[in-house]
Amino acid sequence: MIAAITYPLAERAAGAAKAVATAAASMGFSPNQAAAAADVAAFAVLNRRASAGRAIADVRKSLRRMLLAKGGDS
Repeated sequence: MIAAITYPLAERAAGAAKAVATAAASMGFSPNQAAAAADVAAFAVLNRRASAGRAIADVRKSLRRMLLAKGGDS
């Protein structure tokens, strides 16, 4: 099903993507990984599976788990 994407929804998705990309970069992920994480957050918002805040929180939580799994101390 293709849903109509409104401008406010696109703005929220872009904001979530930017926040996640910034967080991923500050955690030490590569630019490609940060962009992939941003895409995940934006996709969740655009598909209305999560609000922007929830998408940011979920992706950041996953990034922290990835860091801990590989032996990071963040």
